[in-house]
Amino acid sequence: MKAKYLLLMTLLATLLMLTACQEDATGWYGTVERERHTLTAPASELITAVLVREGDTVKAGQLLATLDTTSVQARIAQRHAELAEVQALQQELIQGPRRESLALAEATIRGADAALLEAQQRLDRVEQLLQPGAATQSDRDQALAARDLARSALEQATQTLTELSNGTRSEQLLQVEARVAAAQARLAVDEKALADLSLYSAHDAVVDSLPWQQGDRVAQGTQLISLLIDAEPFVRVYVPADARDRLATGQQLSIQPDAGIPAFLGTIRHIRPQPAFTPFYALNERDRARLMYLTEISLPASHANLPSGMTVEVALP
Repeated sequence: MKAKYLLLMTLLATLLMLTACQEDATGWYGTVERERHTLTAPASELITAVLVREGDTVKAGQLLATLDTTSVQARIAQRHAELAEVQALQQELIQGPRRESLALAEATIRGADAALLEAQQRLDRVEQLLQPGAATQSDRDQALAARDLARSALEQATQTLTELSNGTRSEQLLQVEARVAAAQARLAVDEKALADLSLYSAHDAVVDSLPWQQGDRVAQGTQLISLLIDAEPFVRVYVPADARDRLATGQQLSIQPDAGIPAFLGTIRHIRPQPAFTPFYALNERDRARLMYLTEISLPASHANLPSGMTVEVALP
C-alpha cells in the first residue's frame, strides 16, 4: 500500500510540474510536415513492377510502378476491330452503289418490262377467246392477275434503280458517323485505362510508404504508394485559444528546431477556424481557454530540407 501511495504521489507531482511548465511556456511544440500524395490502384490487377523503394527521392513524371496490362490490351484490340468495322461501313455509304449494282438493277428492269409485255399479250388473247367461248372468265382473271403482278415487278425494279442512282441518304451518313464516334470514344476510354496502369509521380517527392510489392494482386482503389511532396514543407502546431486572436495569416513567427539548429522565421499560411478539440458550444467560459486551433506555418527555402516529423518549438507573440 505504501508503494502504491508513493507511486501515486510521484505521478501527481509530475503532472503538476508539467502543468506549471506549460502555463509558463513561451511557445508551443509542433512537427515538420509535408503534403502527402497517394497513388491508388486504378483497377484490380497484378503488380508487375515496383521501381522505387521507401526513402527514395523521385522527380515529377518518374515511373514508380506498373500493373498487368493483359486484359486492357485485349479490350483495346477489340475496340480497334469495332472501329474498323464501322469505318468500313461509313466508307461504303460515302462511295455509294457500285457500277455493277446499277447494271444489275437496269437488267432487272429490262426483264420485268419483258415479263409485263408477255403478260399483257396473254391477257389480250384470252379476252379475244372469251367472246366465242373458247376461254372462260377464270382464264381471264388469271391472265389479268399475271399482268398486274408483272407490272408491280417492273415498278419495284424501277424504284430500286432510282434509289441506287440517288445514293446514300444523309440520315444514314449521320447514323454511321455517330457509330464511328462512339467506337472512338470506347477506344479512348480503354487507352486511358492502359495508361493509368503505369503509375507516375506528379511531384518531386520522397517515397514514404510501399505497402505492396511486385507480384501482389491488389483491388481497385488500394493505396499502392505514399509520397511526401518536397515543395512547401510546413510546421503543424496547435495554438491555444488565448493566443488565437494574436495570430493572422501571413504573420511571421520564430521557429526553434531541435538538435542545435538556430531559430528562424516561418510564415503562417493557414489557421483552421474551428477548434481541433471539443467544439466551442459544448464548453463553459472556463474551459474555452483550453481550446486548440490547428495552425500551419510555411518554412523558408533555407530550411526546406528539415526532415518530416522533426519536433520544433514555435514562439507565440
